[in-house]
Amino acid sequence: MEREVDVLVAGACTAGLYFAGLMAKQGYRVLVCDRSSEADLGKRYDIIHIAQGSFAQFGIPEPGPGDPDYVQAFHQSLQRSALDKWPKNNYHDVLVLRRAPLMKRLSAWVREQGAEILFDTDYISPEFDDRGRLAGALVRQGGQDIKIKTRLTADATGIGAAVRTKLPQDYGVENFVTGPRDQFYVVLRYVRLQRPEEDKVELTCSWPYYKTWIAPQLVPGGAILGVGANLSFDYANRCWERFASRLKLPEYTFQYLEQSSTPYRRPPYSFVSCGFVALGDAACITNPWSGEGVPYAWLLCSIAAEVFGRVMKDGAFPVKESVWELNRRYQQAQGALFAQNLAMLSGAVKCSPEENDYEFKHSIIFEDDADKGKGNMVLKLLGGLLSGGISFKSLSDLAGAAGIGGKIYKHYMAFPDKPEGFAEWVREAEALWSKADNMADLADRDLAAMTAASIPG
Repeated sequence: MEREVDVLVAGACTAGLYFAGLMAKQGYRVLVCDRSSEADLGKRYDIIHIAQGSFAQFGIPEPGPGDPDYVQAFHQSLQRSALDKWPKNNYHDVLVLRRAPLMKRLSAWVREQGAEILFDTDYISPEFDDRGRLAGALVRQGGQDIKIKTRLTADATGIGAAVRTKLPQDYGVENFVTGPRDQFYVVLRYVRLQRPEEDKVELTCSWPYYKTWIAPQLVPGGAILGVGANLSFDYANRCWERFASRLKLPEYTFQYLEQSSTPYRRPPYSFVSCGFVALGDAACITNPWSGEGVPYAWLLCSIAAEVFGRVMKDGAFPVKESVWELNRRYQQAQGALFAQNLAMLSGAVKCSPEENDYEFKHSIIFEDDADKGKGNMVLKLLGGLLSGGISFKSLSDLAGAAGIGGKIYKHYMAFPDKPEGFAEWVREAEALWSKADNMADLADRDLAAMTAASIPG
């Protein structure tokens, strides 16, 4: 079989569906394909948290009470120190949603815009025209091969990046594989509280030092106990065991476990090339501080739909030069900050529980919304050094990570306007990233210490 469309979107989850809807709304012929069945779409895990304002910001119908994807909303979250003290209040409106029904909502919205969705369909390989440009794909549904001719292929296939990783090395977009050490592993324990009234969970409380949290659940009297870590699910579970041994948690009855992962590495330096764009997890779009990705991926999708939608008018093929502005606009809107935070995180976690507690007490790094902007951070850090609350090594680690993070931020904000300056920009970026610590390396050292501590003698 052969098909011809304007846009092929590989991947039908939050990023792919949103981009497909935006392009179809502009009048383009859009085909979405996904390897899942329609019934299984979005069932990788159940509960998802999304900032409430994201729906209005990106023009998506917002779930509300009574909708199958709506669980509840909360307006406050807490952060606590490694010693479980000095709670920091953060106020923001967050929707607690069920992921699978949300995918049904997005699928219905996409179809309303005029796009078609093919489920149970595997992306097999890219197809190129006689000029070497990506101009189609071979997909397979029910054992039948379908050749699709298209002007634009969007890779929204998740961590596996089924399209991007199959592009030629010199195509203009990095085709690296996001391996095990480039991921953040999340383990969610769904539990029933034994004292549901006394220990009721109505907002998310997190312990950043341990990368753990307690969040609301779908079932009344329930909760979600979460942990995230680099390296592996096994290491994440060991981090949870350490956390649970140090702090007093509500008594609960275990119900079931969910596991998933999200990209945790720098994104490709360029998201676009001739007839191609990478989106969502395939583009490694994740907030380094939280591991969340949905609204941040939607931002990239909205920029991409505006740029490609304008360039492809009147049948034009979107060559790399014509859509290059997407890179610069995304970096200046969000990417530079995320790159800075990714480089800085290692410095923030290289401290003892007692030092983390001191940082919370004096609003160093971790601040209450009411205290943001108050006090001089340099003086706070020097006070910690002089008082013994922060060691010289921890202060040096933090300062070093902040320094390289600041340089990376400035470099990303100066992303080249045209592809001509890109190669030199990449060389400078590589030199900067080589000076930043890798979180997986830190996890390796921590795991080795855990293992050594458990060996008698």
